[in-house]
Amino acid sequence: MLEFKKVMERTFMVDSEGKLFEQIIEQRVDPLTGNVASINTFLSEKAKAFLGNSDIEVMKELESKTKENCPFCHVFEKGTKYVKSFCPEGHFVLENSVAMPNLFSKCTFDSVLIINYKNHTLFPKKIDTHDFANSITLAKEILERALQYDKELVHHILGMNFLNPGGSSVPHPHFQLHIRKIPYSGVDRIIELSKIYFKNSGENFWQCLYNEEKKKSERFIAEEGDVFWLAPFSPSHQREIWGILKGKSSLLDINKEDIQNFARGISKIVSYYEDINNHPFTFAFFSSPDPERRDYFWLQLRICSRPAFKNLYSNYDTWFAPKFVGDEAHTTAPEEYAKQLREKWNLL
Repeated sequence: MLEFKKVMERTFMVDSEGKLFEQIIEQRVDPLTGNVASINTFLSEKAKAFLGNSDIEVMKELESKTKENCPFCHVFEKGTKYVKSFCPEGHFVLENSVAMPNLFSKCTFDSVLIINYKNHTLFPKKIDTHDFANSITLAKEILERALQYDKELVHHILGMNFLNPGGSSVPHPHFQLHIRKIPYSGVDRIIELSKIYFKNSGENFWQCLYNEEKKKSERFIAEEGDVFWLAPFSPSHQREIWGILKGKSSLLDINKEDIQNFARGISKIVSYYEDINNHPFTFAFFSSPDPERRDYFWLQLRICSRPAFKNLYSNYDTWFAPKFVGDEAHTTAPEEYAKQLREKWNLL
């Protein structure tokens, strides 16, 4: 049985009027990694005053202002192209989803996957689920082509930054796919810890997590086919949610149904973020370089909300503790935002 460890702490102080008051903090330890998350719901008052909500008028203005000269809207005229030895067509295309090389590459194949080059939107609800699915499909195709090009290009990560607070420099919705010969440290760490758990217990950690979370139901949100969605017990990021594919470990191993299930889940989650006025988000697929690792590791997507979009915004999730130490403080317990999303899941 997995250990969901909590340590309760109380802090006391005297306010400006001389009154004594206390705050209760939960220190939660992740059952696989040991990462610690501090949860203090009193911080939500600070978050409301300090962060506020996205400025919708500013977003609309930016959407309009950036559309005319957007390189992703005009990808076939203004975009880069792959070398012919890798992609004779210059781009990977599936309906309105288009992949091209990143002008500022960080690895052998660093691709930008424009979700829909005809849809220049800054609002998550306006990104079509079908386009999410097409982009994931293109990512798998590029991964397969890269392996044919060079069999050592096995390490990869697929992710998305949305809006400036989410880490995006171009507002038009897009994925990024990185493929290289050396592991991604964060992904490699989770795979190795999963392997150690399997060796020590004889069980798949992710199967145990599924069993425990579904039984408890506090953080379990929904299932889309073989993909299940939950809020992690000890989240590393704000309103973090995981989507985990049972029985498969790599993007190279997914089929059309899996892709649709991931796309539907992503669409629902980012719509929920928009509903709570947190339009920016970031996600990444943790994918094994070897599909045969499914005995102890399952493919997963990790997604979180980012600071609200405003003219001046604060990246509260990159202060020194999460940035350098890896421990985050949270204003909302995962059970609470899981409950909110669970209740909305079939309405989104």
